[in-house]
Amino acid sequence: MRNFLSSLLALFIVIFPALCGGSPSPNNDAGGSSRTSAPLVEEIADGKAFSFVYDGKSSPDFLAHWKKSEASKSLGGGRELRTLTYRDPATGIEVTNEVTSFPGVQAVECILHVRNSGTRDSPILENILPLDLQFNAPGTGKIVMHYVRGSMGTVEDYLPVDEEVVRGTELNLAHYVLKGSNHVNGQLPFFNLEWPGGGLIGAIGWSGQWSVEVNGQGGRVVRLRAGQQKTHLKLHPGESIRTPRILLLQWQGADRFVGHNQLRKLLLAHYVPRINGQTVLPPVGNSNAFVYEYDAIAKKTGQNPLDVVSQLKPGEEKNFAGLADDALNWVNEANQLDFIRGMPPGMELYWLDAGWFPGEWPFGVGSWDADPKKFPHGLKPLGDAAHKKGLKFLLWFEPGRVGAGSLIATQHPDWVLHRPEEGRLGGLFNFGDPAALQWMTETLSTRIDEWGIDIYRQDSNMCPLLFWQAADAPDRQGITEIRWVEGLYGLWDGLLRNHPKLMIDNANWRITGPDIEVMSRSVGSLTRSETECGGIPHPTATQIQTEELSLWVPIAMGAVNGFDPYTFRSAASNGVGTGLDLRAPYVPLAQAQAGIEELKSLRPYWLGDYYPLTDISPDEHAWAGWQFYRPDLKAGFAVFFRRPLSQQSAREATLQGLDAKANYEVTLAQNYEAGKKQTMSGEQLMHLRVDIDTKPGSLLVKYKQAGH
Repeated sequence: MRNFLSSLLALFIVIFPALCGGSPSPNNDAGGSSRTSAPLVEEIADGKAFSFVYDGKSSPDFLAHWKKSEASKSLGGGRELRTLTYRDPATGIEVTNEVTSFPGVQAVECILHVRNSGTRDSPILENILPLDLQFNAPGTGKIVMHYVRGSMGTVEDYLPVDEEVVRGTELNLAHYVLKGSNHVNGQLPFFNLEWPGGGLIGAIGWSGQWSVEVNGQGGRVVRLRAGQQKTHLKLHPGESIRTPRILLLQWQGADRFVGHNQLRKLLLAHYVPRINGQTVLPPVGNSNAFVYEYDAIAKKTGQNPLDVVSQLKPGEEKNFAGLADDALNWVNEANQLDFIRGMPPGMELYWLDAGWFPGEWPFGVGSWDADPKKFPHGLKPLGDAAHKKGLKFLLWFEPGRVGAGSLIATQHPDWVLHRPEEGRLGGLFNFGDPAALQWMTETLSTRIDEWGIDIYRQDSNMCPLLFWQAADAPDRQGITEIRWVEGLYGLWDGLLRNHPKLMIDNANWRITGPDIEVMSRSVGSLTRSETECGGIPHPTATQIQTEELSLWVPIAMGAVNGFDPYTFRSAASNGVGTGLDLRAPYVPLAQAQAGIEELKSLRPYWLGDYYPLTDISPDEHAWAGWQFYRPDLKAGFAVFFRRPLSQQSAREATLQGLDAKANYEVTLAQNYEAGKKQTMSGEQLMHLRVDIDTKPGSLLVKYKQAGH
């Protein structure tokens, strides 16, 4: 985004007064107080915080001369939509700013739509930003930008980053960070810009190359911009485009977790999907994706493979990468039916991952039918067997990637985007082609109907950015990305429209990410990081994932590759998945089932307020811990982890959100067997001594206010 500064003239800048107002209660209906204490949100709601360049001129220089119209209407859930449209009488370009406000919370969502209503191609539109805001931060203390590393399948996935904003600060966040043609890094589509007594949380809705830029302009002046990183394009007559969707929440309070819990409430109330009015939660799922791998390790070493993999250090799982790929491809009708029928009680989902299609994983993608050699009757027998056992059926797809020699590559090559040196992973399916999108929607819908699929798992293993860029003409830069992202949402909307009870698993956050557009259509990711996708447990990595992601993403889950309380609790969230055959002699079945029952007992609290109770870091000498609390139930839990190299056997924890004078019924459990119930005051829980006598080890604290 930095490159566009040189082409911008003097942009419209609004300097906002110092912010003021009391602290909102984090426990009201939507998590905030009235909007009168949120001038930034009010200015955005008034439609004054966007910008673009048109025919080389900045929008503030001419927008006042365009014809303006305004409309408003009520939406569901108490939301209000305000629409402001500006029309250029000379060329027919229309720019519409849609701003949605929410009841009881200081938050707005904004998006721009641009349409050419004229009869000729428009002049160049560029640097189209749905958010362009400059303001004075209040107070005299530090201004800090809190954001999060993206996922690259390492122990550093989702580590927090905190950077002070001072004069000359230039922070540039983006979905994809490339080094040459390699995708090497990125950030999550969320941020919290904090100042003394409050701050501004942002969430992006765009599954393409979004960008957020923060500049310290001197004094306490901050400039904040967000949108698609690159737009430089003309529009044809009748053509329209949209920008990323931007959600902003202004909070006031003593610490930033007030704001994060307001965000969680807002997302749960207005964004996450529902079926029959109920919030969709991840299941407890079971595949046998790692059985081949674990059996091979047992045969090679003569040891329990769970013991072998638990001793591996990060990176050493690469020694088993080939086994992991083979494990996905060994599936067939006979071994899958046997697996389903043998799944023990407690499971909720049968999961079939990659390897079921002609050409196999990873290069056979693009032929979305069952391999007739492995599955001569298709996949319906698997869906039927799962349903007969009371299980849901999840099936893996990767519709965005097209392998050479696949059905799509040979029969519809015009539907595939390519780039130089794209390699063996293949080309990119063009969701932006209407015919291609219709075919894919109909094909997947047919598979869902025929095979009885309950959860559609969409994976993405290839960064699409260079494909988009390669397809753009010089005067249409950004258009392929826009059409592709619009098509992706159209695919998911079509599947949900055809199958109202379908759950979508947004599998790979390294590529697609957990932005608010996909959050509104999916149950999050059932594998939130690829650290667990090779079958190797990484408790510290999964602890980090829960600690940090829970601030921004209320629903997601990961895979568990071990069943002792320390490993299982490190990975467990709203749900959990495992790739082992629980009938195997090396699996401690009773222990696995105890962990699953514990997870299910904690599910209601994951929808409540969240508090990290320790610093979030990969330090193996440290402790980790977090708390979930349901104010409406006056109950919750906290879990603590003493990592393998920690010399500290006890520490004091401060549980949050409690009534100091109330009494609580409390149980403590280092293992799955809960200790004797005891009564403790809220004050005692706010100064709780936590003892863990083993390393590694964990402690679960469950509490409920007496009389509730």
